Amino acid sequence: MTRIETRVLIVGAGPVGLITGLLLDRLGVDFLIVERREGLHQAPQAHVISSRTLEICRGVGIDPVAVYAAGPALADIRTVRWVDRLVGRDLGVFTMGSAPEEAMRMLKQSSSPTANLSQDRFEAILFERLFATAGRDAVRFEHAWEGYSTTNGQHLSRVHTPDGPLEVASHYLIGADGAGSRVRKAADIDMVGPDNLQTFMNIHFSANLREPLAGREGLLYWIMDKDVEGTFIAHDIERNWIFMKTIDPSEPLDPIDEGKFAALLREAIGADVPVTINSMNAWRMTAQIASAFRRDRLFLVGDAAHRFPPTCGIGMNTGFQDAHNLAWKVAMVEAGGDPRLLDTFEPERKPVAEVNSEQSVTNAMRMMEVAFLLDVDGDQRITLADLDAVLADANRLAAVQTAVDAQAAHFNMSGLDLGVCYTGAGVIDDGPPPASEDPVSKYVPSTTPGARLPHAMLLRDGAPLSTLDLVALDRFLVFAHHDAPDTLEAAIEELAERGAPLGMRRVGPGADIVPADDRFAALFPTEEVLLVRPDGHIAARFESGRATAELARALNVLLPAP
Repeated sequence: MTRIETRVLIVGAGPVGLITGLLLDRLGVDFLIVERREGLHQAPQAHVISSRTLEICRGVGIDPVAVYAAGPALADIRTVRWVDRLVGRDLGVFTMGSAPEEAMRMLKQSSSPTANLSQDRFEAILFERLFATAGRDAVRFEHAWEGYSTTNGQHLSRVHTPDGPLEVASHYLIGADGAGSRVRKAADIDMVGPDNLQTFMNIHFSANLREPLAGREGLLYWIMDKDVEGTFIAHDIERNWIFMKTIDPSEPLDPIDEGKFAALLREAIGADVPVTINSMNAWRMTAQIASAFRRDRLFLVGDAAHRFPPTCGIGMNTGFQDAHNLAWKVAMVEAGGDPRLLDTFEPERKPVAEVNSEQSVTNAMRMMEVAFLLDVDGDQRITLADLDAVLADANRLAAVQTAVDAQAAHFNMSGLDLGVCYTGAGVIDDGPPPASEDPVSKYVPSTTPGARLPHAMLLRDGAPLSTLDLVALDRFLVFAHHDAPDTLEAAIEELAERGAPLGMRRVGPGADIVPADDRFAALFPTEEVLLVRPDGHIAARFESGRATAELARALNVLLPAP
């Protein structure tokens, strides 16, 4: 059997596995990704790419502008529609970004507003970047991970390849291999939570529906007639569609009755248009969290660790933050840091996954409010007759629209995306962050330890950048105003000379970086100095006059000597 060695073996070349590789590559940590598939995904899956995910991408050299450019035009995806047929009648319409004040508030939260791009195209951008920085051999397709053993502190993974069996020796093993994770199962880690909230047949098809949907363009179309109930996702209105057809979980699907589902697709479209069906596959909507995210130096990230209903659009995005949290810790331990730093991964990420899963389920259940109002005869089966009755009654239609408007949390998760605030051994806690009136949808910027460093626009030699652009993956950052004591800078230089992964940035008059507008002063009090982790979360904050004395003590707590 051929044997190779790497420091970190990543199983799975989906988006989360690829970003894990990109982060480790940026940090100079040797890694290898193995993937059982022949290549990248060809069918769209996830499509919401959150602000925080794009900030992480920005940190590894992927310009969010490239992501926006690869996606559909904003005019095509501004609405979500509840309908009788795709090419049919609207029962209710939700328009994203329709409130100017709310839209402006969200634009100020991040340098990278949320994007919409099908997962297969996003994967291609990630892979292209990884290929450019780490080379072709960083990812090995048609390499199926089969299991592992641990000997003398090394994980020995068995991998099936086209050239025969391969043994990969690694110091770390990261399972990024999706909902059915073989890594998780091999580590004997259970999933906790309901394993079948609903069952769907995913139909990926190609069709140009630009003309039939003229004036009714949208991102999502919920088909409410029970006979063809499901959801259309317009990844590209002119060519790339998914129809998630709800099905009875007891329905036999081996083999899939392709003729039946093709007919249901055409009926749900509601117009005679050319359609090419690319693939069909069944899947179950679950809400499950792994009982553990770690076994010694084996870690789970992304869907391997948590599976959410798609009603928040945050499954993949949660996985990106898993990888971001883990990569810098692995790198620091590899550089000689105390392995106890890795102990903070699960306590920080598992509670986030639990909150996100709970909200995803809440969103899914809230959809029932719309269905209840459409079931005119109360027989718990929405028919075209029910929908005709609603459309003929202005009062009923208005009530449905009110219920549709109440689905706002389904389409704005900025509070969950940007408002993550860690507690525990990875931060020097000094109290909770300010409360949000709506922690799901309304992010409140804060310099509370554990929170993400707030975004504010800065200027360096006239060029714009974000406060988050000052954070480096390989070191902690002391973030201070221009008039912070000179003794602080001297202390940082001394600590860095002694091996502490530490740098400093001053902002303000006389410094090389200055605020671009008044937002900086509103977010960062002049009397504060912040210690920021490599993942952009604040580790500690100090009063400016005491920062010099307290910095070394804080680092000793956060990064104890091994």
